[in-house]
Amino acid sequence: MRSPLMDQLSGLDPARHVRAPGSTDDAALHDILATERAVRGRRRTRPGVVAATAAGAAVAVGVAVSLSSVLGAAPAYATWTPVPDAVGDPVATALDAACPTSATAIVGDGADATVTQVPLTPVLAETRGDYTYVVLAGDDAAGDCFVTAVDDGPADVYASSSVGAALPEPAARELVVAVSGTASWSTGDDAEGAVTSAYGRAGADVVEVTAVLDDGRQVAASVDGGWWALWAPGDDTFGDDVQVTYADGTTAQVALVP
Repeated sequence: MRSPLMDQLSGLDPARHVRAPGSTDDAALHDILATERAVRGRRRTRPGVVAATAAGAAVAVGVAVSLSSVLGAAPAYATWTPVPDAVGDPVATALDAACPTSATAIVGDGADATVTQVPLTPVLAETRGDYTYVVLAGDDAAGDCFVTAVDDGPADVYASSSVGAALPEPAARELVVAVSGTASWSTGDDAEGAVTSAYGRAGADVVEVTAVLDDGRQVAASVDGGWWALWAPGDDTFGDDVQVTYADGTTAQVALVP
């Protein structure tokens, strides 16, 4: 679904890494590659996408913006907690953290390819220790934003997004999985390590979602405004199912499959 790598887009465009069709002989692609770059980025990959895209209609785009590398040798995600603290205003949280507020889609092939920006609105935000996680949604698009918090400098901000078919509206007792997987942007000498996360939509009767990692740790999701999200340090995957608790107190096992 992805095609050869295009270099960063210009200025403050939040989606600086784009895989696009065509070659450097294409006029549109040449203009993009010739644009002045301002911020270094790192690519993030995720195994899940929002939904299957219409053939040739759009592509999924991963974005990662590293604003600083100040984590040093601190223990990996030392302040992380398996139970999150909800954030009441996702929009203000995302803006304060400089999360991208649009997703990039490339439509067409070769010289006829066009780059469009799909606006994203923060729909859920949570904190676990010093870390903030935000889910964003738009017209047939969704994304997430992971933000570190440090005392002696600006935060690191990492984000990814997917553009394609819209996530279905869940029934009252239904859980829709948009993404579930491990990010690669958080690995390396200047980062704390891998992060495994999942998010999606939740029906009106869903009040709790709990996942179990391969090592047996339980992780509670944030559930708010018809969305749910959770993440954990490391590359241990979540189990095949999550436990969903409904407003009437009953529970069910739901497959964690995008």
